[in-house]
Amino acid sequence: MGDDGDNESEGSNDSTTSGESTAGEPVEDISVGFVAVNLNSPSINGIKDQFVEAAEEKGWTVEVFDGQGDQAATNNAASDFISRGVDVIVNNSSPNAQMTGVMEEAEAAGIPFVSIYGGFVEGVDAEIGTNEFINSTLVTGEMVNRLGGNGRIVKLNWTVLQALRDRDAGFKAVVSENPGIEVVREIEVKVPGQVEDSYAQLTNLLQSDKNIDAIWLGWDELAPSAVRAIEEAGLEDKVFAMGFDGNAFAWDLIREGSPYVLEPANPFPLMGGKAVETIETIVGGGELPSKVVYMKPCLVNVQTVPAEGEEPDWENCAYFPGEV
Repeated sequence: MGDDGDNESEGSNDSTTSGESTAGEPVEDISVGFVAVNLNSPSINGIKDQFVEAAEEKGWTVEVFDGQGDQAATNNAASDFISRGVDVIVNNSSPNAQMTGVMEEAEAAGIPFVSIYGGFVEGVDAEIGTNEFINSTLVTGEMVNRLGGNGRIVKLNWTVLQALRDRDAGFKAVVSENPGIEVVREIEVKVPGQVEDSYAQLTNLLQSDKNIDAIWLGWDELAPSAVRAIEEAGLEDKVFAMGFDGNAFAWDLIREGSPYVLEPANPFPLMGGKAVETIETIVGGGELPSKVVYMKPCLVNVQTVPAEGEEPDWENCAYFPGEV
C-alpha cells in the first residue's frame, strides 16, 4: 500500500505492476496462522471470512487470532504461530511497519509472510489490497469538484492502519492544490469506540459551527454516525459526506438519499480468494511479477449503488465518476 500504481483490472479483478504470475504446483494440507489487529471492523472481518472459506475449500487449516485493537498482542500471536511451525503467516490489515520483527522471525523459519491491507514494507512476501492513495485522490477530488473548488470541510480518520494513512496522504495532496478549500478540523477518531466518538465529535462541531460544507470520512464505518450528526444539526440539505470501503450499511445510506453520497467499494468478497491464490503461487514454487497485488474498486453513488442484498459487478463496474 502507498506505492504508486493503477487500479486497472486484468480479468480476475487484480493488477500487478507488470507481467503475470507464474503458477506453482497445487498446494494441499498446509497450515495458516491468520492474525488481524481488529476483527470488530466489518471490512476486516469480511476479508477474514472470505479467506477462511477459500482456504478451507482447498483443504488448508486456518487458525485465526483477533488482536481486538492490540498490536502487541497481534505480533505475539504471529510469533507464536511461527514457533509452532505453521506453513504461512497471513496478516489481515495490521500495519506491516509494526510487524517487522515478526517478518524477520518468519524469514528465519522459512515461512512466507503474506498480508492483506497491511502496507508493503521490506520483508513482506506479498501484499494484497487496493491503491488507497489513488482511491483517496478520487474521493477528495470529487468532493472538491462538487464544492466548485471552494468550501469548508472536516476530516475524520484513524491514521494507524496503512490503508488509512495512504488515504490521509491522498487527501492532503489534493487539498494542497486547492487553496479555496479550508480544512476546518482534522479529527483523529478513537479506536475502539469509533462510532460513538465520531458521532460525539461531529455533533459538538456542527452545533458550534454550521458553516460546514462537506465531511471526509476515512472509512465508511463512520458514515451512519456522520449522517446522524448532520441530520440532527438540521444540515442534511447543506452538508454531504464521502468515504471508503464498501459495506452494505453504507450502501443503504446512499440508496436512501442521505447526506452520505459516494465511496469507492473495495472488492472484499474477492480479496480473501486472491490471497489464497497468491499463497498457492508462493508455496507451490511459482513466481509473482510484483510483491504488491492491487485490485480494482467500484465507484458507488446514487446511480451505481447495487440493489439491497446484491454486490457490484466487480469486473465491469465504473471507477471514475465520468464512467457512470
